[in-house]
Amino acid sequence: MADEIVGVDLRSDHLEDALRLQIIDRAAPLEEAVVDADVIVLATPVQQSINLLMELAKLPLPPNCVVTDVGGTKREVCRHALEILPAHISFIGGHPMAGSEKSGIRAASPRLFENAVYVLTPRTDEKKEAVERIRTLVEATGAQILILDPERHDRLVAAISHLPHVVAAQLVDQVADLGEEDPLYAVLAAGGFRDVTRVASGHPGLWREILLTNGDSIRPLLMEWKRRISLLDQWIEKNDGEAIETFFRKAADWRDALPVRGRGAIRPAYQCTVDVPDEPGTIGRIATLLGQHEINLRNIGILESREGDNGQLILTFADETSRNDAVRLLESGGYSVHVRA
Repeated sequence: MADEIVGVDLRSDHLEDALRLQIIDRAAPLEEAVVDADVIVLATPVQQSINLLMELAKLPLPPNCVVTDVGGTKREVCRHALEILPAHISFIGGHPMAGSEKSGIRAASPRLFENAVYVLTPRTDEKKEAVERIRTLVEATGAQILILDPERHDRLVAAISHLPHVVAAQLVDQVADLGEEDPLYAVLAAGGFRDVTRVASGHPGLWREILLTNGDSIRPLLMEWKRRISLLDQWIEKNDGEAIETFFRKAADWRDALPVRGRGAIRPAYQCTVDVPDEPGTIGRIATLLGQHEINLRNIGILESREGDNGQLILTFADETSRNDAVRLLESGGYSVHVRA
């Protein structure tokens, strides 16, 4: 347990919220906050973390202080930490593979890291006590520790997180351009298209930094993506149904074999659909029922298209427990509910 948690932020209203919610014990300027710090957590985008490392290097940090971060790429920040920080200061790169589309202190959740993979990227020669200090801190949140070197981390997340975000954004951009000529694109996109491109709603500034700090890993994947798209185009042109079916079967088999309960690099969506009649008061009755049983509903929407879905109403929850509680409650109330895989 920490004796004291000190918050540093450029925005005073964020610090006021953190104090009111008892997330921090006090607020202070950076130079004051780090005077007796055992652990410094840089919870900023990668480039800002690098700038903060330069500021920290000018301050009299305690001898046993350990610095860590929560950025989505690791190679650049770890390299700068090695070059910038004094030799007696340990830096343990960190990447919690959890989060939501919401940001700011008001979106904080004590269960955010529960069962999520949390990658640590210490140097191979890093002091064991420094690594264990961060490991102990992270494990207290319920996260699962995975130790990787920064280069391997960046290669892995480039394929399973960064490329999917780029592809989703490209799909949205393409359909948005088509929608300028025909408004029906937007109407039909309210169904499955909106779900499969959910990750395209990520923070633009954050994704700018991810692509710029992990370009060496992302660009080869984009080249391979272009090759595979070209190959698919050739199959369509040649009416090669066997190759097309084999492609979709391989993708479906691998996707279906993925662990259902795991939490990886892309935030999971805990959702279910409810088969309800299109009549006034339906949404209100379901929301009231969930509220009466203190089940936190993050989002609620209507599926204009039922393609691939068994229901008209889609409910999104903050975590798996809330989703499962809602399913049991609604089923006991006579509703037909389907969990989204």
